[in-house]
Amino acid sequence: MQQVDIFLITSSHAPKLKKAWYRYILVCQGKTLEKRIEVQDVTGHQLVMECAVAAMQRMIRPAVITIHTDSYYLANGHGKIAGWKTAGWKRENGQALKNMDLWKDLEKVLQPHAVRFKVESMLPYSKEGST
Repeated sequence: MQQVDIFLITSSHAPKLKKAWYRYILVCQGKTLEKRIEVQDVTGHQLVMECAVAAMQRMIRPAVITIHTDSYYLANGHGKIAGWKTAGWKRENGQALKNMDLWKDLEKVLQPHAVRFKVESMLPYSKEGST
């Protein structure tokens, strides 16, 4: 399987709904693909999840993927997906899962891949036009 690095860069980490953008960069065998998308009325958590789903939708065959992000929410949540799915997409205490539709989308696009998350600063990639 191919090795792929995916970098997720977001303009906001705000808990309140706002206009924002995300950018992903896919790197595989020396080739780079990137895209920037503006979105309306999203929280910081929704923004990084939408970015991850959009980046993963670019994958056309199974791969070994490292997702680079500054979001502990995304990285830690990834490890809980199987439990949430088993529990009917609810938390351990039975409460509804926030951003359930995005977690379901993420689970679906990650399935054919071997994925790990690396939480690190995305500051070197956050300026417009830098790669």
